[in-house]
Amino acid sequence: MPSAKELTIRALNRPTVVRQNIVRHRVIFIVWAAVCGAVAHGQAPTRDTVSAPRRVTKIVNSYPAPSPDGSRVVFQSNRSGVFQIYSMKTDGSDVRQLTDMPNDSYGPSYAPDGKLIAFAHGSGGKSDIYIMASDGSAARQLTTDGLDNSHPHWSPDGRRILFNSSRTTPTEDRADRAKEQDDIFSVALDRTDLRQHTRCRTVCTYAFFSPDMKRIAYRKVTNTPGLNWDLSESMRNSEVAVANADGSDERILTNNAAFDGWPAWSPDGKYIAFASNRLGPANHGQIFVMSPDGSAMRQISALPGSYVQPFWSADGRNIYAYNANEVGDDEWGDVVVFVLDSR
Repeated sequence: MPSAKELTIRALNRPTVVRQNIVRHRVIFIVWAAVCGAVAHGQAPTRDTVSAPRRVTKIVNSYPAPSPDGSRVVFQSNRSGVFQIYSMKTDGSDVRQLTDMPNDSYGPSYAPDGKLIAFAHGSGGKSDIYIMASDGSAARQLTTDGLDNSHPHWSPDGRRILFNSSRTTPTEDRADRAKEQDDIFSVALDRTDLRQHTRCRTVCTYAFFSPDMKRIAYRKVTNTPGLNWDLSESMRNSEVAVANADGSDERILTNNAAFDGWPAWSPDGKYIAFASNRLGPANHGQIFVMSPDGSAMRQISALPGSYVQPFWSADGRNIYAYNANEVGDDEWGDVVVFVLDSR
């Protein structure tokens, strides 16, 4: 694994940015020409008192996951007004919409053989796990309880889907989101053999199997003081944890007051990538990599950007992520990739 100094970053969807710049330059030239013409005829330009511009488009392209062969990336986007699943080539071209469902579809990931995609679908804090063909066809539902089932990730052998679920929340507490409990489960592709992997009695989400399927990494909310994403103080904290696949021998790896989450195991099992706001400022995260025992932590990304939701490529050479922009209640952002260059 190369050091942080050997890393480079390139953003996807650059052709769109370039086209927008061309249009912008043409508009500036036309306005400049008009002003010059007015001055030449003795007409001094006037300026109206106007408010600051308000952002109208707030498109979020997030939760990227590359295909095993490295040719495409799936991600979620709200460009149609509702989050749907899309795929594109790794250079940002050939964008294809894969889902067209009435409510949000989100959190996609490819099966190890690249033939299927898992995702979650739902609204209002209730969602279920689905799988579909890589072209978006033949979608079918794996969970049917109508609770909060989300963040599906494939087992390395391609036989199971690992996900978090609120089904362990006591019935009397399910109407209060503040009392929700989430645990890690997995299910076979034929909807049988549901297994509970953790018994957290708190919120445990966003889990990945280790390559040998003996351990799992996940985000755990602990009842210890910490920081929210905006760096305000919180009575609870978000940490990265690992445990055996049956939930035993749990260990907190991050042990930091910051918000740590989105852990992703590297394909060779030597590293866990995650995102954290420990460096600030408010609403800014960075990507880090550490050993599975929490040691040898290294920073991958850096300011001025904010980067979360890391996902390894199958060859371990790239980490895809979401480059987020958060200003007040507004959020928008794009898919980026960190190229781990060992030269």
